[in-house]
Amino acid sequence: MSDVVFYDFAKEFSKNPGLRFRNLSDFSGQEFREDVLEKIFQENKKIVINIEGIESSLGSSFLSEAFGNLAVKYGIDKFNNTVSIDESTPKGKVTNKEMRNRVEEAIRRNKNG
Repeated sequence: MSDVVFYDFAKEFSKNPGLRFRNLSDFSGQEFREDVLEKIFQENKKIVINIEGIESSLGSSFLSEAFGNLAVKYGIDKFNNTVSIDESTPKGKVTNKEMRNRVEEAIRRNKNG
């Protein structure tokens, strides 16, 4: 796995991310997972996501749907080796920590369910 995709979330997806599911809002976590992240996984690339231009923040339901479900599907090791949020800014650090929490929660829920 050598190719790395540097993904500017605000420019390439939305400055205002939505809710969990497509039927609840545009730019949903489901849409991001299905249309962006799944393609990266299928192409065996890595993705570094820059969230600096986002006007609000990535909500917990968005993070859980987009990243948590991906980690459950592909496994935590592949997920950790494939997906990261650029932590070069305070917003990136906070978002990465929150995303990791949602991923761990999804993995735990999946093991118990």
